[in-house]
Amino acid sequence: MLAEIEQGTKDTLHDYNSSHGGGFVRCIKSYAGDFDAESPDAFAQVVASFPAIWVTFKSSGKPKKVGAKKRVREYVFTVLVAANSGRNEESSRQGAFKADGTMLSIGSYQLIALVEHALLGSNLGLSIDPMEAGEISVLFNSKTKGQVVSVMAYDFITSATLNNPDREADTPWLNTINVDYIYDAGSDDEHHLAADQIALNL
Repeated sequence: MLAEIEQGTKDTLHDYNSSHGGGFVRCIKSYAGDFDAESPDAFAQVVASFPAIWVTFKSSGKPKKVGAKKRVREYVFTVLVAANSGRNEESSRQGAFKADGTMLSIGSYQLIALVEHALLGSNLGLSIDPMEAGEISVLFNSKTKGQVVSVMAYDFITSATLNNPDREADTPWLNTINVDYIYDAGSDDEHHLAADQIALNL
């Protein structure tokens, strides 16, 4: 289920960006430690892919019983958005516009709105509950090689019903019991006295 939700989230974001994103988002992919760059040059290469969106699994709660063989489990996925600007910190968040209102560069705030419009209330085409909005937080604002970077995280919450597998086919059906009667009376020699077979009326 985790893989399906993550891929469904990316596919939904891709589709929405194609029709409503204006072509500003350069990449949408699964998060793979992209911000753990070990040097400024390595981090600058990550920034070169901005504006960008990443999807990653965050957490899952304990399943809640809703029936004899059904459980409901909650899932939280985090969508990371990142924008950069060569102008100032404000434009990395709010974007940059021409005098007539035409957007020159998208900011992290606009990316958050794009993600929200794409995912909120969607079930991603899967058998899950519609996505609900969770916490929005700032991961960091920083400068690197003349670029101001703004990265934010948006949690989305969904849940799915889990059906317990039918174990009846895996359980051997017990019809009879074989019983051996053995007498030893504390001696080293056991004496097999009799054997019996008991039918179970189940």
